[in-house]
Amino acid sequence: MGRLIVSDFKKLIRCRALWVCAVIGFLTGMLMTVLYDMAWKNMEDSANYQMVLSFFAQAGMDADTSKQLLSQFPKEVFWQYINILLSDGSIPIFAAIVISVFVGAEYHEGTMKNTLSRGFSRQSVYLSKYLACVGAMAITVLSYVLGGGIVAAVKFDLTTDVSEEQMAVMLLAYTALLLALTGVLMLIAVLSKRTGLSIAVSLVVPIIVSVVVRILTVGFDWVTKAVKYWLFDTQTMVGTLYESGDIAIAFIVAGIYLTVSLVLGILVFRRQEIR
Repeated sequence: MGRLIVSDFKKLIRCRALWVCAVIGFLTGMLMTVLYDMAWKNMEDSANYQMVLSFFAQAGMDADTSKQLLSQFPKEVFWQYINILLSDGSIPIFAAIVISVFVGAEYHEGTMKNTLSRGFSRQSVYLSKYLACVGAMAITVLSYVLGGGIVAAVKFDLTTDVSEEQMAVMLLAYTALLLALTGVLMLIAVLSKRTGLSIAVSLVVPIIVSVVVRILTVGFDWVTKAVKYWLFDTQTMVGTLYESGDIAIAFIVAGIYLTVSLVLGILVFRRQEIR
């Protein structure tokens, strides 16, 4: 399986979409840090405050969560900018594109069939592709956070207002959730087998679910409590979960989504017709 993993990572390195998204993500991270800084400095202005709330709403956050989030991000604190870059909902967008293109190309170009014809088990092939997708996710995350982190480092001192333990736990939570997100995005890509459809489903379904949930929270309290278990929302709530003492939820959600996505993905892939 080692040769298979090496082969998949070589294909990943040759994937143009990965590096295009990495560059765009890097520049977007820089831009977002500047915009966040402008928002914090003008937070006393009600019009600017509402603009930021509107931006978070588009990223899938409800008003209460957005207000809690804003209250936890004092200006000119380096760690808080890194934290918000990890949770603002931009990473899943870039990751969905990269993973969809990478997996879709395997079907479209026939390399998936060629790999299977070499005698590798379907389970090994699927797990190897997943590890390559994890690599794609890592590059996507690092490029976005690095871009924003450089701007934050230039503008502010490398300071933090939280303990080392809190930073470590939150970073572990983000890592676990991103590993789970990788599994879900790969499952969608394998089910669709087409790049365009995979990208559409990966981007549209989370938005639709989030919108429906937001509507239901108006009349159903249990929905408000359940939203933290929706993977795409859990990532945006890591800071809030830590502050409320519920950070274990992030790890539970990550474990469930990762396990289910991998098991379902392998089962589907075993029965899938590969042309």
